[in-house]
Amino acid sequence: MKQDRIETLQLVSVRWWNASAYYGVSLAEALNRAGHFSVVGGRKDSPPLLKAAESGLPVFTAVNLESFHPGVAVRNVTSLKQFLKQRDIALVNAHRPEDGFFAVLAKKFSRTPFPVIRTVSDVRPPKNNPTNKWLHKEGMDFLIFSCKASYQRYQAVWPIFENKSAVIYSAIDTDFFQPGYRNEAVRREFGIGEAEVVVGIIARLDPVKDHHTFLRAAALVTERAPQARFLISGEACNVTHEQLKQLSQELGIYDRVIFLDRREDLDVRDLIHCLDIGVVASNGSEVICRISVEYMAMGKPQVASDINVLPEIVADGENGFVFPAGDAAALAEKILRLVENHALRAEMGRKAREIAVAQYSYPVFAEKTLEVYREVLGKTGAGRGRRQGQ
Repeated sequence: MKQDRIETLQLVSVRWWNASAYYGVSLAEALNRAGHFSVVGGRKDSPPLLKAAESGLPVFTAVNLESFHPGVAVRNVTSLKQFLKQRDIALVNAHRPEDGFFAVLAKKFSRTPFPVIRTVSDVRPPKNNPTNKWLHKEGMDFLIFSCKASYQRYQAVWPIFENKSAVIYSAIDTDFFQPGYRNEAVRREFGIGEAEVVVGIIARLDPVKDHHTFLRAAALVTERAPQARFLISGEACNVTHEQLKQLSQELGIYDRVIFLDRREDLDVRDLIHCLDIGVVASNGSEVICRISVEYMAMGKPQVASDINVLPEIVADGENGFVFPAGDAAALAEKILRLVENHALRAEMGRKAREIAVAQYSYPVFAEKTLEVYREVLGKTGAGRGRRQGQ
């Protein structure tokens, strides 16, 4: 017998398109693909809602949960209650603190209460005050953490989540990101030879992504592996390409590094295909790391820092290597092991693809989340928004 179809609202009140926004929108996409109706809610014209609409997902834009102005707050709660009743939504999954706050208020003022689930993809621990503790302990029915590191941060503040939480990693479309994807444009454009091994970092240019450690490691690798080339691709954000080029000149490796700004003619798959080894050198953030899983899905081994979700995704010595964040010598040593061993790169890449499909694909993402939804709906006795599968 088929499972009931569960209808949900994903509240994604993020002011820009970041990892938290990606988690919420991609979850809605995965759920809809799996045959469940999931709406993305948030401020009209916000980046997450625009992205959701572009993807053909149903959207709810009659709220602005980013505002706590009394008049707006009342309209938010009223609009949420009306929408949930009209659409017969089973539960609300809130992806930001403000989403959770308004969802709990709407639940408390509804004649037919509904479960509120909060997905936590925050780098910081929760604010430790009585109201916030009540929201998490009594107001929210369940919490989903995007990584174990976030769970541990929250549990350290309030040890109340052990029996009302789960860790569910974000996912990607592993049918879109495949090892068989081919586009030699980047390698041709920059004259990368067949014997050269390309090591790259694909990330916005920001101190938290630690391109400086990557370049210092590249200088150490070049001393022992002249066949190595390096690629930095990303949009300037608090760090400029010129600053990184200057550092590469000081390190004596300018002619070994390819610098690419964001280009409309290049898909992220073109960049990943160009690489033999992917790197994530971040010294912070990364409670969700899409590029790490994209490397894996396209069959690329990677070297990642030991920050937040990264050592949970990268099994050291299996589908890549993990190094202490900020340690250029350790990063160089891991890169060298891969540069100098084609068979190891191939085996780690094969394993990376296998893990990506088994653990970080849309079907797995949807099913793990649905397991939580069913558990919560069973405990709360909520019955609306559940339709028997045909």
